[in-house]
Amino acid sequence: MSLRLLPAILFLALTFTGCGDSSPQSQLSDINELLSKDFPITTEQKAETDKLISEGKRLLQEGKTSESSQALASAFKILKQAEDAAMFNKSE
Repeated sequence: MSLRLLPAILFLALTFTGCGDSSPQSQLSDINELLSKDFPITTEQKAETDKLISEGKRLLQEGKTSESSQALASAFKILKQAEDAAMFNKSE
């Protein structure tokens, strides 16, 4: 198997097993862990991620756990894509 397929495989595995079923608090922890890795992220990805995290936190405070989880899962997905792209670009 080519090393170029590894990021795609990792992305798919994390997409299907990611933080979709976790509590919003756990999702925030996963998001913070990704952010601490300090990989490159586009301005658009950063803006969308910030918006989704803020929305997720607001929904959580309002007691809308399911909606909060969905927003945070979307933010996590964007961050994983950015991390995977950074990992792929380093391997070239």
